[in-house]
Amino acid sequence: MTSRRADATLFGFDFQVNAAIVLMLDNVRELKSLRLESEYEDIDIELVSGKHILAQAKAVVNSSSDFRNVRKNLKKALESLSEGSQKTQVDKLILITNSPNPLNEDASRSIFYGSARRDFATLPESSKKIITDYLSTIEQPLNPENFQIRIIPFETDDEAERYKVVLQEINYFIGDINLDVPGLGKKLHKIWCADIFKNGSKKNLSFKISKKGLIWPIIVIVTDVDRMENDFRDRFDSVHYDEIVRRYREIIDSCCERVEFFTKILYDYNEYKSLSTEKDKCLNFTEEMWKNYSSEFKNDDLDDEILEGLTKVIVYNVIRRRYDIDRIKRGVLL
Repeated sequence: MTSRRADATLFGFDFQVNAAIVLMLDNVRELKSLRLESEYEDIDIELVSGKHILAQAKAVVNSSSDFRNVRKNLKKALESLSEGSQKTQVDKLILITNSPNPLNEDASRSIFYGSARRDFATLPESSKKIITDYLSTIEQPLNPENFQIRIIPFETDDEAERYKVVLQEINYFIGDINLDVPGLGKKLHKIWCADIFKNGSKKNLSFKISKKGLIWPIIVIVTDVDRMENDFRDRFDSVHYDEIVRRYREIIDSCCERVEFFTKILYDYNEYKSLSTEKDKCLNFTEEMWKNYSSEFKNDDLDDEILEGLTKVIVYNVIRRRYDIDRIKRGVLL
């Protein structure tokens, strides 16, 4: 009897979403946008240069032991990537898979251990021959010099094990931009998985996730109101503060365009002249200048007291976390 269970298909899509995260991080400084299930390929990363990184995601449920279909996966990937390479300018063409033996041969098995990436030029001669033999059957084959095989270990129903390497890649990225926020990696993984999945489910192929859209959640987390000092929080009536926090989270979670708004606050703060201590300067700037920024939120149906409190919380929080924001922007070239 034919199984009608969709678990293998869902596993494959889960892998595709997580593969997109890894490829995004591999190329985050040059990234312009990301699209899952684009007109060109499974994963489509547009670079600021205008070129694309196209990737075919091929997941094997029992990847550590089942190599029966990896050659078939390779052939399909080469066919699809070759077709994609005819439609747009490409920087890289990638087969990304969780199989540690993607060519099902002894000569290359050891080089794909763990998280690995191998350009065509670095493969053993026997591996190159497998690939070029498949390419010879394609009418308009891709340029093998653009071809790369990327491995991400991704297996089992144990989520801690399945996502272990993806979380490692996220944490490497966090370390590279020098952020120290407890639990940031897991929070980002959850947000990125949801956002990228949602992107891939949209029929309109023009919907892409911009770099700002992908990086904004990091700024949201580092400026979270829960990280704010108690002495500033105590300046507000507790009932009003609860409403301010609720509104703050609604606003900050929904609008990646406010990257420029945050940048404007920080520019104005750097231009603000004060002989006070750094903390007092921050408080004085917030009290004196908040009205300059309140128009950003006037369309959100707020009464005057909540509007004032909300604007002050945002301005103060942005300034207090300015070094983190700067590290994020410099780290990803935003």
